[in-house]
Amino acid sequence: MKKFILLVLLGSLALTLTGCVSFSGSDDSDIDCDKYPSHVKCIDENETPTGEAPGLVDVLDELPDEEITITFWHVYGDSKGALLQNYIEEFEALYPNVTVEATSQGSYDDLRNKTILSISAGSTPTLLVGYPDHVAGYLNGNAVIPLDDFIYDETFGVDLDDFIDSYVEENAQYQGGLMYSMPYSKSTEMVVINQTKFEANGLTVKTDAPYTWEELDALADVLVGPGPNQCEYLINYDSGSNFFINSVRQWQGGYTNSDGEILVDDPNTIDMLEYAKQRFENKTFSLPIAWNQQYGSANFKEGDVCMTVGSTAGISYNIPTNNEFEIAVGPTPQYDLDSKSAVQQGPNIAIMSDTTDAERLAAWLFITYVTEAEQTAKWSMLTGYLPVRYSGYNSDVYQEFLTNPDPDYIYESMTANAAYLQVDYYEYDPAFAGRTTSSDARVQAGIVMDAIFSGDVSVQEAVDDMLYQLGAN
Repeated sequence: MKKFILLVLLGSLALTLTGCVSFSGSDDSDIDCDKYPSHVKCIDENETPTGEAPGLVDVLDELPDEEITITFWHVYGDSKGALLQNYIEEFEALYPNVTVEATSQGSYDDLRNKTILSISAGSTPTLLVGYPDHVAGYLNGNAVIPLDDFIYDETFGVDLDDFIDSYVEENAQYQGGLMYSMPYSKSTEMVVINQTKFEANGLTVKTDAPYTWEELDALADVLVGPGPNQCEYLINYDSGSNFFINSVRQWQGGYTNSDGEILVDDPNTIDMLEYAKQRFENKTFSLPIAWNQQYGSANFKEGDVCMTVGSTAGISYNIPTNNEFEIAVGPTPQYDLDSKSAVQQGPNIAIMSDTTDAERLAAWLFITYVTEAEQTAKWSMLTGYLPVRYSGYNSDVYQEFLTNPDPDYIYESMTANAAYLQVDYYEYDPAFAGRTTSSDARVQAGIVMDAIFSGDVSVQEAVDDMLYQLGAN
């Protein structure tokens, strides 16, 4: 029980920290829509044009000749940051009067918290990356602009049909269906498999389609045990939150909606969690908490688990250090093949409101440059993220990467192929911000999974506590 209490306290702390955040123009403030016509609360969904520029943001006819500096806040470390810097130098060569100052702000939470402070101080960057719930929060402070006037501009616009459908839908989920951000560094989940142990047990590894949980149960009968070619657990999921949310969709249960309602006390959701609990107990399924770890990659490499599910952007962490065994990569497992769902994750990119028309246009040109087919394909090949455009997927260089990769990028290619198989059933979480945010709900979903794994509470007790922590009971 002590372990569960600790989890609850951690969840409460997360809610306390996020609950302290407030923006000008929050739910209990009046908005001057004449002054802020593009504020999310001033957009009437019925009056917003579809497929055309809404006239909410001025788009210059051409980029001014004056020197323009734009600041870009991101989260990338040395390797990804170096690749980004190459893109910046290429962009600056195309637009010599534009300087892009890019700065990593640490983790996504660090970036969000620094952005909140910068909004309060009136010193925001020109553009930044962030998750949808971050953007939803910034919207409450009128801190980001809709990009539709740029998207549909005759001179500088882009073809949204070329962007992955679900990525567009994720970025158009805000009031009026406006795009307050654009897809950028997208990822999904994959399953990495210890191929050597599979083959030692006479099992054929499947990578061209997802395993079902019925198949995983059968694999556990063979692969779970104390033998030299067996594992303590069959499959690990790095993110309990992702498992919860993605499985709810597969079971057609309740989670949240865009109005911020918490819908987890649902029969199908309860059934899904009971199903997961049974697989915890028979060691088919594990979470990193089994080893007091944040991720299961180290334990996968040590042979404690035969399969592990994690982000496609993290493939490098699952590669055996000294080639102790061979790995294979496939799409994430599904409860069945009738209601497939793969988590859609990774940040989008937005332009802040406290910017001039010239800075906005320069920022938009930078966004279009880094998301062009060639750049998005290259970014994917070198980072483990995914192309955001169909033309990126279909480019010659990316198809060659999928089918005949350089030996130095064989694992990245395996990952990309697994992700490619899931592109038609990517799903995203509804984004909402207020006293309770979609990020809070995600944290609590992970706490539920850890609590059930620990075995100290029943499924219903864990769900009831989630509702209590989110103020929804």
